[in-house]
Amino acid sequence: MKEDLVVHKIMKNKSGFTLLEVLVVIGILSVFLLSAVTVSIVSIRNLKNSENKILASRYAEGLIEWLRGEKETDWSLFILKEGSWCFNDEPITQWPQTGICGQEDANINNSFKREVVIDYDDISRVLVKVTISWNEGDETITIPISTLFEQYD
Repeated sequence: MKEDLVVHKIMKNKSGFTLLEVLVVIGILSVFLLSAVTVSIVSIRNLKNSENKILASRYAEGLIEWLRGEKETDWSLFILKEGSWCFNDEPITQWPQTGICGQEDANINNSFKREVVIDYDDISRVLVKVTISWNEGDETITIPISTLFEQYD
């Protein structure tokens, strides 16, 4: 009888995890890891969105600077360019052959479309509107930038 009591105490002192404890820990770890992966995916998506916005702003500012140079070179020729133009070559070296950008005109990094509209109501003031657009998933994102050029004598 004494031996049975000793064996019972030894068996009672053995430590280990039950199947239920293991399943609870695995469930908690799964929820934690799923949350971490979700946060990582959202962070990467936001990072890519920010990168695209920075690139689009750079492309828009580059076009505005190129147009400023064209304006300074020959104002009378510059105002004849009134209308819509599709600038999808990078770097910009000349005026494009076509005007309005189509769906297939996304040539900058195979992603971005760069369009400019030149308009004036006074021969000495020209409004320039640059629009950069690209697709993210099933959404089209656009960044518009406008500036006013004036003729200096």
